[in-house]
Amino acid sequence: MKKLLLNIIILFVLALFSPVLAWELEQGPASYPDLPSDHWAYEAVTFLTDKKVVVGYPDGLYRPDQKVTRAEFATMVIKALGLYEKDTPEIFNYRDTKDHWADRNIQVASYYGLVKGYPNEMFYPNKDVTRIEALEVILNALAPENIDSEQAKHFLSIYSDYSEIPDWALIAAGKCQMIGLVYNMPGHETTLEPLRPATRGELARFLFNMTEAVKIMPSEKIKEAMEPKKPVEPKKADGYILDNVYYDEDYAVIPKGTVLPLTVDKCLNAKTVKEGEQFTARAPFNFVTREKYVVIPVGVQIDGRVHKVQRPFRFIKNGYMALTTTNIIDGKGIPEMKIVATLGERNADMRIIRNDPYLTRTRYNVVRGQNMYIHKGQRVEFVLLEPLRIKIFNRDDM
Repeated sequence: MKKLLLNIIILFVLALFSPVLAWELEQGPASYPDLPSDHWAYEAVTFLTDKKVVVGYPDGLYRPDQKVTRAEFATMVIKALGLYEKDTPEIFNYRDTKDHWADRNIQVASYYGLVKGYPNEMFYPNKDVTRIEALEVILNALAPENIDSEQAKHFLSIYSDYSEIPDWALIAAGKCQMIGLVYNMPGHETTLEPLRPATRGELARFLFNMTEAVKIMPSEKIKEAMEPKKPVEPKKADGYILDNVYYDEDYAVIPKGTVLPLTVDKCLNAKTVKEGEQFTARAPFNFVTREKYVVIPVGVQIDGRVHKVQRPFRFIKNGYMALTTTNIIDGKGIPEMKIVATLGERNADMRIIRNDPYLTRTRYNVVRGQNMYIHKGQRVEFVLLEPLRIKIFNRDDM
């Protein structure tokens, strides 16, 4: 009985304190035996660990004196600035990062102007980042006051080795000193050591200083990325009303079977057209919901092709054409449309082509003297073969 009671007490204590212990193991530098609270990097590492910018090694150590590669630092800096989840609309073609684990992180850092490659189109991701390189990277997140080389030398003259700073980095180093980004380990206060590989402890201090400065003087791109997004309101306009549209979370859904009148860019005649022949269709007006939300804007361009053709006879013209679309090419975020046309100016007899349940066709019985064709610019009714989902809301930003 006493043993059972003791076990219950132990379980209660573990349940009470395990969340705190877990937080310390995952978040706080209490999990870093090599980083006591009086360590010069303790404050910065505490902050960055809490922000998930830096982590320890599997053995629980932080290793503040460990060197850091250029790829690792690019990853650290985008995490510190909250850019880690951002997408990049531009790709930087470094010859040595394509298959590297940090390629995406390097791309993000490059897009926001934080890092750059060498003139030979290499990035050297596995090369140790030097102190002067790291200072230039964090300065690129900021927009400090401009200075000239003489002013830079004035700010840097407190260091006995400032002459070792490369010419390309002189003004950047001067700006870093001017706004307080530089950190020197105890015992190294009079030297900058610009070409020495930076350590994990030093970079934590650099990044900590940057996160404070970026609140006051962010660069244009960083400022834009940090600004909260305005709620996205769906565009409204007059147009062709689709009564059967319904909503599914952020999406407007146009159901399967909906008829969409579109115009075509060329004349298509069943007598001469070839299967596989390509054409372009366009939206002649805005397609809108009952609430007048635009789901397909006017002018949207859609690629298409002639899927099936049956030639008409000379006297009793009995032929058909089936047109299908492949994609929308205007880059407006409209997903792929898979739709098929019903052709002609008279009511069509809609049937399913044998052995092809996903394609609808129209068969015409046309008297002598008439041809089965559509003119350039003529409206043709296309029928959705599957529901079309179009994102018109963005509730994440609301």
